[in-house]
Amino acid sequence: MLKTTAVRRVRDHVALLVAAALVLTWTAAWTLSRGTPAADAVVAVGLPVAVACAVGAGLLSLRWRTGADRWAWALICAGVLTWGTNAVLIDWRSWSAELVVSDGASRLGWVLLVTTVATGTAAFALLLSRSNTTSGVLRDALDSALLTAVGCSVVWHLSLSPSAATSGVHASAPAVVAVTAELLVAAVAIHTGVRTRGRDPRLVTVCAAAATLVLGDVGAAVTVLRGDPRWDDVTAWAWLTSMALMAAAAGHRPGRDGAAAVDDRPVLSGGALPCAAALLALASAAPAAVSGQQAGPASSWLHVTVLTLLLVRCLLLAHDGDRLTRGLGARITERTRQVASEERRFASLVVHGSDLVLVVDGAGAVTYASPSAERTTGIPGEALVGRPVTDVLTVEDPAALARVLRTVAAGGPPRHLRLSVRHTTGRTLTLDTTLTGLVEHDAVQGTVVNAHDVTEAVRLAEELSRQAFSDALTGLPNRALFKDRLEHALRSRGSRSEVQVCYLDLDGFKAVNDTLGHGAGDELLVLVAERLLAAVRQGDTVARMGGDEFAVLLDETSGEQDAERLAQRVCDAVRRPFTVRDVEVSIATSIGLASTATAGRDAEQLMRSADLAMYQAKAARQGGYALYHPQMHDQLLHRVQLEADLRRVVAEGQFRVVYQPLVDMGDGGVSGVEALVRWDHPERGVVSPASFIPLAESTGLIDAIGAFVLREACGQVATWRAEVPGAETMRLSVNLSGHQLEDPHLVGAVVAVLDETGMPATSLVLEVTESLLVDQDDTTLATLNALRALGVRLAIDDFGTGYSSLSYLHRLPVDILKIDKSFVDRLTADGDLSLVDAILSMAAMLDLTTVAEGVEHEHQRAALAAQGCTTGQGYHFSPPVDARDLPGLVTGALAATPGPGPRAADPAGATSPTGTEVAR
Repeated sequence: MLKTTAVRRVRDHVALLVAAALVLTWTAAWTLSRGTPAADAVVAVGLPVAVACAVGAGLLSLRWRTGADRWAWALICAGVLTWGTNAVLIDWRSWSAELVVSDGASRLGWVLLVTTVATGTAAFALLLSRSNTTSGVLRDALDSALLTAVGCSVVWHLSLSPSAATSGVHASAPAVVAVTAELLVAAVAIHTGVRTRGRDPRLVTVCAAAATLVLGDVGAAVTVLRGDPRWDDVTAWAWLTSMALMAAAAGHRPGRDGAAAVDDRPVLSGGALPCAAALLALASAAPAAVSGQQAGPASSWLHVTVLTLLLVRCLLLAHDGDRLTRGLGARITERTRQVASEERRFASLVVHGSDLVLVVDGAGAVTYASPSAERTTGIPGEALVGRPVTDVLTVEDPAALARVLRTVAAGGPPRHLRLSVRHTTGRTLTLDTTLTGLVEHDAVQGTVVNAHDVTEAVRLAEELSRQAFSDALTGLPNRALFKDRLEHALRSRGSRSEVQVCYLDLDGFKAVNDTLGHGAGDELLVLVAERLLAAVRQGDTVARMGGDEFAVLLDETSGEQDAERLAQRVCDAVRRPFTVRDVEVSIATSIGLASTATAGRDAEQLMRSADLAMYQAKAARQGGYALYHPQMHDQLLHRVQLEADLRRVVAEGQFRVVYQPLVDMGDGGVSGVEALVRWDHPERGVVSPASFIPLAESTGLIDAIGAFVLREACGQVATWRAEVPGAETMRLSVNLSGHQLEDPHLVGAVVAVLDETGMPATSLVLEVTESLLVDQDDTTLATLNALRALGVRLAIDDFGTGYSSLSYLHRLPVDILKIDKSFVDRLTADGDLSLVDAILSMAAMLDLTTVAEGVEHEHQRAALAAQGCTTGQGYHFSPPVDARDLPGLVTGALAATPGPGPRAADPAGATSPTGTEVAR
């Protein structure tokens, strides 16, 4: 890095280095040849070479210069060229000798000299004026002229005049013009360089070139006037050095060191420059005045010039001072007007502002109250002056407010407080207050209390917080607040204390919504919330989690017994009837209990565990509670995995259908079959229908399963009717779920399957459980009538387990009653036959066909046949079999004898002593 910087500096000053090398080379050659004829040749050759280098460097630099800088350096090149031409054309020594002769200068030398003066002055005027104001240019021009005149006076009085007086020789006009012009150029260059603070290396180099050029001309004049040949060395070296420096200044590329910023300030401020110039002129003329030497015309003209320039400079200085004074006065007037306007504006803001502004002295008394005080307190501001500030602002601890006021008044930082003020109407306002100590301020001399009314903002924030953390309907905490309090309880009670959570859901709430409307449902929820609050202990948190779900966080329990007692109280409270819109309704609640002892100390996990236990309670019975245990989580995972597998199997159609024969009690022939679904899981084996049918109903997948069974079974039975001897009149029984019965497209789907498979509608029996028919509505009844109109026969499955009644049997378009297995099991050899006899009598009265389910023994078959039951189904005849095995049963043993049939094991059924067939 240092090496790179050094290389860059050398590269940026290469022109100056070349100029220095040129001067040193010439100086060495001239020194070695001094005193020999070759010395004149060194001078005669070195000066033209230096002039050519200066002009060439200047012309080459015009390629990268622009604007005024380009024109200025073009003029400098012209001036150097004319000066050098004049020096080369005229023999220097002869020309120097003729300087003392008034008419000795040739016209060509005069023209070249005037050209040099004009071009040099114009060039430096351009350099002087760029990036400067008009007044600055005029001021700097006068300063440069004044410096030039003073320089001429100094040179004249200290050098030329004494020599001329001694030798009797007077300078010619060209000599005076030449020295004056060079002094002018030097003065402008030096002045410009000083104004730029030396930041432009080119101007510094030009200043040095002009100074050495003046030194050379003065040396030449002194050589002629005094006849001292030693000044020839100074003259030759100064001229050559001047040209070399001019070449270096021209060869320096602009912008490499940054542009020189022109300073608009004068070199000597105010009147210092004129005074310094006058003192310098007087000092240079003092020796002549002391010696009594008479002033010549040149000295007189120089004095007149200096005095004239001083007068003009002083007039300009006075003009600038007057203009500055007027401008300063205008600025002061404008600033005064602005300050007055701001004071009026601030006063207006305080008078008409809504914020309360008080000034309190060191004793805590109010010394000023803004007019807004009456709007805030109801008391005029004048009436508050002199009263303690604690009488105006309401604080819980007046002593604390007094301490804060003293701290702020003593120079402490501003303090922000939330205070309140009581209006004369009785309304309390909340204020955001800022206390600022301005005791040292002459216009205040106290502590400023600025109070902003935030009553509405605080009320709105509280309302938003209430809405965010409470239930809008019941006013109970919502899920977010319940979780927050649960987390706080888990943190504060430590790991040794148990935290209990109750999660409850209302059973039967949907029926209230559906029958009485959602408005009544909302009223019921409010009544339930009131009973829950009355049932729990003080300190327990009751929250509504959403819908008809609530939760209770128990405060400080001694164990599960406290939670169970609370759960039982809640169940009893909810079980009592409610009166909603003059209608008495009854509901129940299922509650899940979870504690940190079994569910862990994570709030989310604790709530999920209680929720899981609640669903366990709901599945077991309505209106009860269940305790969470870790196995429930495994059961949940099992259920989730089973549901995922069930969805996949439904999508891929991997179920299979088995058929259980329906046997005529008289001749033992197969009159029909019931289609039952089976699921062969690749990992779990045969999944019991008791496991996946309820899951399918809860997830809505039962519709797809039912449609699959209906289509598959209808197609299979239609094939048997056409191909198997004795199966021509076989009928098919298929179960309908509640979901399917509520489907408005059920009738159309049945018609489509019958048309597709060719199964006669009169040979299809659709079985519906009694519990579904008890709650039937007009839509369900219309669906059943539509199916009956197609010729499809309808059967009531599991008859006798529900609310068996002649009234609903009379309304329903049913054809078959299937006697539940629980009644068949009572038919022992000497058992009670009254219930079965009653069912058979009811069926005979309504002209309904009967089918007995779960026939397992011969005496059961015989008893049913003796009582008039026409058809039987059960393991006594055959378990459910695959489609490939059924034709053999139709033509084989079942048709030949009414005795016990084969008992092939059904993987999904059971060969237990009771022979329970879990088919649906």
